[in-house]
Amino acid sequence: MKISKRLSICLKYTEGFNKLADIGTDHALLPINAVTKGFVSKALAIDNKQGPFVIAYSNVLKYELNREIEVILGDGINKIDRYVDVVVISGMGGSLITDIILKDNIMNVKRFILQPNNDSSLVREAIVKIGFHIVDELVFSDNHKIYDLIVADIGETTYTSNELQFGPINLKEKPYFFIQRINKEIAKLKEVLPIITTESRHEELRSRLKLLEEVIK
Repeated sequence: MKISKRLSICLKYTEGFNKLADIGTDHALLPINAVTKGFVSKALAIDNKQGPFVIAYSNVLKYELNREIEVILGDGINKIDRYVDVVVISGMGGSLITDIILKDNIMNVKRFILQPNNDSSLVREAIVKIGFHIVDELVFSDNHKIYDLIVADIGETTYTSNELQFGPINLKEKPYFFIQRINKEIAKLKEVLPIITTESRHEELRSRLKLLEEVIK
C-alpha cells in the first residue's frame, strides 16, 4: 500500500522494534506498511474519529492483517499495552502531541517518532519531561510543505533553550530545509521591521532577527 513521503519517513524509524502503536492512524497505512515490510511484528492502529476508524479497520481486513494489527477507537496512548515499544504520532499540532505524551503512562515505550505540524519546541520540551532524548531530527518537504520529524529514545538528558527551540541535531547539522525555513522568517522580519512603531515590539523582533541570523551562521 503506497504511502506519502511524510509517512514513509516515519515508517523507517520503526524498524527493529516489536510492537508499534500509531496514534491518529487515519487509514492505518503506517501500521500496515510496518507489518508487511517486517519492521514490526504487531501493531495497534488508534484513532479517535469514527470515520477513520472504520476505514482503518477495512484496510486491515483487506490486507488480511487482522491478527497482526488491532484497530482501536480511542484517544492517546492510554490504549497501548505493555508490549508496545515504539509509538508514532504524526500529522498533529505540536501542542496536541505534547498533551498526548504527557497525559498517560507511556508503559514500556522505548522510542517515540513524532511529526508535529507546528510548535516543535513544545514537543522537545515534553520529550525531556518524560525522560527521553532526541536521537534524530529531520526537516523535510512534502507536497510543498515543510515538516519536522523528531525521533526520541528512552534516556534522560538536558537541552539549552536554543536546542529546545530549533532542535539539537538541526543546530549541529543545519539541514537544507531547516536553513530555508529560517531564511524565510528572516526575510519576513526584515520586511516588517521598518513599519513597526512600537518600541518594545521593534526590540522584540530585532532580538529574534539577531538570534535567527546567529543560528544559520
